Amino acid sequence: MDRLIVQLGQSKVILVFIAIVGLIVGYLNYSGADPLVLPEGPIIRKDNLDSFKSFTIDFSILDNEVYKSLEIFGESPVSIGITGERRDPFVSL
Repeated sequence: MDRLIVQLGQSKVILVFIAIVGLIVGYLNYSGADPLVLPEGPIIRKDNLDSFKSFTIDFSILDNEVYKSLEIFGESPVSIGITGERRDPFVSL
């Protein structure tokens, strides 16, 4: 029972916090406060496809004996089953 009271107390605190944040954001939005302006500058992009000129993939791992000895265990594809615990949501705590 104590756990339930603590949990309800925490949920009320979170609810009040969300309401206060909402009121603050609403006040700032409707009060005509100047929006936050980020400085605009030139966007410099350093990434391009030239960085992939020397990109190579090493496929030698596929010829490795350890890789070839790997096996699939279990059901493939995985069958969809019932997971978790079925509980009555209307049962009293």
